[in-house]
Amino acid sequence: MTVTAETKAAISKADCLEILYSDNNWWQYYAAALKIKATKSGNRIRLNSLLNAKSGLCSEDCGYCSQSKKSTAAIDEYDLLPKEEILRKALIAKKNHSSVFCIALSGKRPSRQEVLVLGETIQAIKKMMAIEICLSIGLVTDEQIVYLKSCGTDRFNHNLNTSRENYSSIATTHSYDDRLNTLKKLREHELNICSGFICGMGESNEQLVDLAFELKEQQPYSVPINFLLPIEGTALEKQQPLTPLKCLKILTMLRMVFPETELRVSAGREFHLSELQQLAVLIVDSIFLGDYLTEKGAAISTDQKMLDLLGLAVEGAADE
Repeated sequence: MTVTAETKAAISKADCLEILYSDNNWWQYYAAALKIKATKSGNRIRLNSLLNAKSGLCSEDCGYCSQSKKSTAAIDEYDLLPKEEILRKALIAKKNHSSVFCIALSGKRPSRQEVLVLGETIQAIKKMMAIEICLSIGLVTDEQIVYLKSCGTDRFNHNLNTSRENYSSIATTHSYDDRLNTLKKLREHELNICSGFICGMGESNEQLVDLAFELKEQQPYSVPINFLLPIEGTALEKQQPLTPLKCLKILTMLRMVFPETELRVSAGREFHLSELQQLAVLIVDSIFLGDYLTEKGAAISTDQKMLDLLGLAVEGAADE
């Protein structure tokens, strides 16, 4: 692979594998990723805040998740939070300069009542502040998509998580095609898609690359990249951890696959990237601020200090 100004338009699966398998020469690819990021969004970065608005109580058996019905992890379990509490969390997200407020619900699909409460809450948030709303609520129906879009939802998150070949070893209560079909529904209703995956769940480099190219076909608005957190009590608690350099190579490869798409380094960045985390943040467009679903993230003040140190400008912060 020859790294040129045209690299972002010419990336192939073979090129991607070359990056993942690269050794001492891998830094040239990272340099190319930096150039792509600079061209796309300069020194700007967007912040996302995530609220676990319904925790546990899930019928799915996803091996990575502490909320799975098979998980023995010690987590809080609760039904959908009241509207007032979700509004309070949205205000905190806005105060911390988040551009996107992400609301997640555990479970395979939301109930009719949950969707109605979410719709009312989203409308209230939109009246109070300018912030984008992303919902992560499972396998939604066409009717639910139409309603929630009309209430002001900006996009839905629905991750592909892992490759088709690896999927049955991760979850059996729903299929890879269930996830693809959900993304298809969202596209049909012209709603922006947030979709990514979790690295480090036993997939091969080849499967990782295949997944990246299949995801590209779904035309996502944003791509969150998670690195598996081996949570005690889950089926993948003893999964071999990724190395910091492997994580950075994955992000470098994905920056080239998605040169014009918002790329986000998400859960697991603090755990896996270690001292290389700052290098990762320099080639992505957004990060999550604060905690994830059932796991703690970095302290907000720690991330804010890191962004200041890197000279990154938080999108929207100057306008607030």
